[in-house]
Amino acid sequence: MGTDAYLAFIALGLVMIVVDGQMLYRSGKRYLSEVDSTGDSVYSMAKLVTVLFHLVMFGFLALLSVLDFSFGGHPARALIGNLGVLLLLLALVHAVTMAVMSQMHEARATEELYTRPRQNSGPVSGTNIQLQRGPVVTPVPGQQGRDPRLSPSIEDQLN
Repeated sequence: MGTDAYLAFIALGLVMIVVDGQMLYRSGKRYLSEVDSTGDSVYSMAKLVTVLFHLVMFGFLALLSVLDFSFGGHPARALIGNLGVLLLLLALVHAVTMAVMSQMHEARATEELYTRPRQNSGPVSGTNIQLQRGPVVTPVPGQQGRDPRLSPSIEDQLN
């Protein structure tokens, strides 16, 4: 790959990585803010994850730029081939970053669910705490019995 193709590969790679990183950061902030009421930790978590994404991708770009993938010898073919390899790595690291943000989202949602105060109002909370007596199956038409209820959830028993 000639000097012009090499510099074009570096420039296009940098642009693709920065654009993808910014998309991850902005959408990650919105995605994580859905479950965090304060918002301060959301920005720092999204920033840390996208900084890691950028560092990994800049490292891959540097490694790909020194590897000699000729892809047939023609400079345009080499440039397109190297960009294709970079795009595949970019997609892989993007997917891993999305999985990390999704796991952080789920952890925040679970934490929010168990730390916020619950309200015991509504028809379900009063009936779930009562213990069931008798058969748990639905009676056959014409047979005496009551409809089954769900057992109380562990969240309702803690209150």
